[in-house]
Amino acid sequence: MNQTSSQPLSPTQPRYNVTTMALVLLAVLTGFRLWYITKLGLVADESYYWLWSKHLAASYTDKGPVIAWLIAAGTWLFGDTPFGIRWLGVLLSAGTGWQIFRLAQRLFGDRTAWWSLVTASVIPLFGVGAVLMTIDTPSVFCWAWAVNVFWTALASGKTRHWFGLGMIIGLGFLAKFTNGVQLGCICLFLLWSAPHRRFLFSRQTLALSLAFGLCSLPILWWNYSVGWLQVAALHSRSGVQDSFSIHPLYLIRFLGEQIGIISPLIGIGMFVAAFGLMVSKQRDPRIRFLLCQFLPVYGLFCFFSLNSVGKGNWPVPAMIGGIVLLVVFWQEFIYRHPGWRWVPYTALVLGCMMCVVLHMAAFVSFPLVNKLMNRSEGWPDYAAHIDRARTQYQTTLLLGDHYSTVSLAEFYLADHPQVFQPTGWHPQFALWGDYQLHPGTRALFITTDNTTTPREHPPLTEQFDPPVLVDDFWTQENGRKIKRFHIYCLVARNQNLSVKN
Repeated sequence: MNQTSSQPLSPTQPRYNVTTMALVLLAVLTGFRLWYITKLGLVADESYYWLWSKHLAASYTDKGPVIAWLIAAGTWLFGDTPFGIRWLGVLLSAGTGWQIFRLAQRLFGDRTAWWSLVTASVIPLFGVGAVLMTIDTPSVFCWAWAVNVFWTALASGKTRHWFGLGMIIGLGFLAKFTNGVQLGCICLFLLWSAPHRRFLFSRQTLALSLAFGLCSLPILWWNYSVGWLQVAALHSRSGVQDSFSIHPLYLIRFLGEQIGIISPLIGIGMFVAAFGLMVSKQRDPRIRFLLCQFLPVYGLFCFFSLNSVGKGNWPVPAMIGGIVLLVVFWQEFIYRHPGWRWVPYTALVLGCMMCVVLHMAAFVSFPLVNKLMNRSEGWPDYAAHIDRARTQYQTTLLLGDHYSTVSLAEFYLADHPQVFQPTGWHPQFALWGDYQLHPGTRALFITTDNTTTPREHPPLTEQFDPPVLVDDFWTQENGRKIKRFHIYCLVARNQNLSVKN
């Protein structure tokens, strides 16, 4: 194993210290990102996860607990600010870059390692993900770390390395359930690679399974204590509650979105590389190793996307292996066909330009990316409208129609008041307690849906007198209209009510 890993496919090696260059590049990117995260407003998911960090638990209805734990640690040090929420995510993204570099370096040498890191740095999805604190940040880091530890475990055979591998995958699973698929990726490689098949049923994989099981205990305990709410939510999002039906256009849309968020030329090049190496180099254990970290993930989500529209970030861990496969394939191809050298350089330049435009959109208006940036803009204005309304109408209770309206209001209002959802609207909010209603209690209800009014929802019509629309506004950022909201004033009916949220 060690002998194989020291022989790169590329026939030449750079004459400079690539590790130092990689560290410098990561340091520069990290410094820039730590500055940039202070210039960008929160997106809805970040504010929602921030709410989780204020209600720390072993898990949540939507996801595992790691994102809440990280945000709690970050805000404990730097306060309830965008920087406090995101800075640990920036460091984890730098860690992901380092893991990609080390993986490529160990398998194929310095040149492949350098270009793998450069490629990862210009992929738009990675660039945006590095400045937002979402579940993908710790998930992808743990996946990349686990790939490296798996290679070490294969080479050493030491049980402690396999146990550590299970702990890392389990930690990633606590961030995003997709990381559990990595266990299947490992099994596939052990089945495919005859020299390593001996590990398939061994004390090493027993240690791996035990470690993963220990990490999963918080989620299992939490689900048991709340009636398996998370299982029901996952089943609902899978899109197969009733039956599985095939929609080829959904798959085409999913694959097209993948190519777009990776960057068109890099995305196409990655799929070409995976196919090309599977045909020409699949006997190389290093190629098999990477293919087993790439193909099962994309295969699984392509299957699900046949039934319902998939989301672009679902298979992002597969890119850890995909990036290295991309560089290996095109290095060899260009060595044999120098006239095609312009293709990878054009792909890198295009990816870099897309990253630059996406980052500049926080300061300069770009019509094509404004829709994406709108997700993080206008929230101070949104909070100002709510604050004026609650002062003018002397309300003591705030309600929202969606987790985003609730969490963004709670974060951007200066006093961070608790904001509720109406009875039975979201199981996660129901776990965080109840709100008290007394005769004459005055509340504001914030909604983003032009057709949704409190009159149309039985819980609100039972608890409150007919609503009054008190504000109809568009949030604004630098003179641009961003998103429309309505605010209603509600007065509790003349009866004492203790309402379970």
